[in-house]
Formats: sequence, C-alpha cells, structure tokens
Amino acid sequence: MGQRTESGGSSLREIDARGKPCPQPVLLTKEAADQGDDEFRVILDNEGSAQNVLRFVQNTGYSGEVILDNGTWKVTARKATEQKPTPDSNPDLAVTTCDMTPAGLRTLIIQGEYLGNGSIELGARILAQLLNTLAVNERHPEYIVLMNGGAKLACEGSELVEPLRNLEEKGVSVLVCGTCLNFFELNDKLKIGRPTNAYEVVNLMLDGSTVIWG
Repeated sequence: MGQRTESGGSSLREIDARGKPCPQPVLLTKEAADQGDDEFRVILDNEGSAQNVLRFVQNTGYSGEVILDNGTWKVTARKATEQKPTPDSNPDLAVTTCDMTPAGLRTLIIQGEYLGNGSIELGARILAQLLNTLAVNERHPEYIVLMNGGAKLACEGSELVEPLRNLEEKGVSVLVCGTCLNFFELNDKLKIGRPTNAYEVVNLMLDGSTVIWG
C-alpha cells in the first residue's frame, strides 16, 4: 500500500488517496495506522477528505499536520510520544465520545429537508417543529448526522441553522455528510457542524441506538 520516500533519513510511507470516494481515504489511513508506522503521509485532492483523515489520525495516537501544496492536501501523521488515553475514546469513530444516559438516543440521522411522503411543505414544517423542540428539550442525542438533502439544513439560508447551533452548544455533535456537501456544491456554505464520512457514520450506527428521520 503506497510508496516510500526519504524524510530526514528515514523511510516515509506515502498513501495516494486522490480520487478515492468516501470512506476510502480514511480506510487507507486506518490500514497504515494499524501497521504501526511511526510516520506516514496521506495525499488527497480535497479539503473535506483531508480534514476527515486529520481527525482520524489525531484520535488514533498520532499528531497530524495538513499542508496545501498546489491544490493537493498532504496530511502527515507522526506517532505521538505520549498518548493520554481516555476511557471512552473509540478510534473507529475518529471523534471524541461522551457518556450517555441509559436507554438514551446516541445518533439521530436526518436524511432530507422534510419528513414523510405526503406534502413537502407540511413535511418541512414538521421537521422544523421537531428540531426546534429538540433544541429546547432537556434530553437530546449525542450526534445528529445530516445526510442527502438534510445537509442543506446546516448551510447558509437554512432556518434550522439556529436550532442546530443551540443543540451543538448543548454538546451535540452535528455531522454533515461530506459527499452530500460536494454533490450540492455547499462546502463553502456550511454554517454549523463539520463534514463527516461514511466510515464514521457506519460506526456511529453500530455503536449505539440510532433513529432515522426522513
């Protein structure tokens, strides 16, 4: 996997993940980390993938550095000299987790701009009511994942940015499908949350209770 170059007298593995669809860049990075390399570099062609890879290495015992070089993102990972493990960290998620109450909802996935199959206008109104209610409720999920048209809810012009921001301030992690942002050309319009990838979402779904709104 990848090729090796010389870096400061040592052999550095380089992983070319350019053109790889989500979640391949993260999976290739995980493979390098699993092999125990002290240092390696991942080469990517978009910022979203670079940020996903950076978060992953930083949560698997490496320090990470991103350099933009002529339209190419290079993420260099170096094994940290001292790692302070946290009891509830999960490298597969590449995120920091927190305690959840028993029987609590871990992940809420919103996969559109409205709910249901009837009236679009009514479905959008219901979704807004539910999100605004959730924002003032004492109980809430740990993660909200916005997929497909749901990614637009976190972007400029959406009336639901504010309740999502309120939820984030309460400790909810708002994750927005990076592939969806690319598809709708909304990367520069994101107002709340951060891009995520299929690898992270799948592990969230497998790690606890999940509800899908759509």
